[in-house]
Amino acid sequence: MSRSKLISNLTNNLTIIQAELWFIPFDIIMIICTSLTILLGILFLIICITNRTCWSIQMLLTCNICAAEVFLACVLLNMALFTFQKDLQLNMFSLTFCFAMGFCGYVADCAQNYSYLLIAIYRYISVVYPTRILWLSAKFQLVLILIQWIFCSLYVLPVFLTGHCTYNIDNQICQIPLSLSVPMVYVGTTIYFIPNFVVLFLYMKLTRYVHKISIRAIPANTLFHARRELRLIQRTLILSNTLIILGVPYALFMFISFFTTPPKYHFRIAYICVDLSLVIILVMLYYFTTPVKTIIVQKFTNRNAVEPIRQTART
Repeated sequence: MSRSKLISNLTNNLTIIQAELWFIPFDIIMIICTSLTILLGILFLIICITNRTCWSIQMLLTCNICAAEVFLACVLLNMALFTFQKDLQLNMFSLTFCFAMGFCGYVADCAQNYSYLLIAIYRYISVVYPTRILWLSAKFQLVLILIQWIFCSLYVLPVFLTGHCTYNIDNQICQIPLSLSVPMVYVGTTIYFIPNFVVLFLYMKLTRYVHKISIRAIPANTLFHARRELRLIQRTLILSNTLIILGVPYALFMFISFFTTPPKYHFRIAYICVDLSLVIILVMLYYFTTPVKTIIVQKFTNRNAVEPIRQTART
């Protein structure tokens, strides 16, 4: 379907937008969640950039995760702001902006999931193939990050160029319609199934490897390193599974669409869960990233220690 045909069909089938009482509260919640995610993400990146203890390859890959989260939050914030504006005015989106945000949303969602995959691959290689210095080098990881972002920017282009992404007037969003179609299966497999399946596969492989070497006579530091990396991959798996769990409404509506028409406002319901998941993921990222957590704890403990000293000096 061409762009002109899409706009023509939209114009011909245009109906009056019905305002529901829960539209505005949902819009405000999405704006708050995405704004908080952006602030937390930018703070995380600033801490990593300004502290030498965070200058490592693993932290580089962690910052790649954070950058993908911030990019996705920026896209969702823009979508929420314009949805809020159009819900107040009860009119249509600007189609150009809508399609641009839809495209960026698919790119950011892809980058988010594949950033988890990159750090899982790095941790697996560091245990199983520790002598592969090139694979573990910063330059090689930067090349992989670049490839990740290029791939995520290109994979969805055929879907948009062939007109399979449409404007949903009830949800004020431009998305691939939920249905049993080739574009939906292609995007779902590329964004969600492949990266999450590979992360789970690497975790299972590394678990078996650590169990195998633990019964051998090997240096204690080698076993300690392997178990530590296994815990780190487990944390990556927890992050990706958190997205899956909080994305259950979207997956449920997708499953329903294979057999019948999903609820009228399915995208609004699904995306508020996505926005909430971003905040949770950022909080978990702070908790799981030991260097950043240590820096924050030191900042607060030093400040609390200085206050009694000042009060004693004054008395």
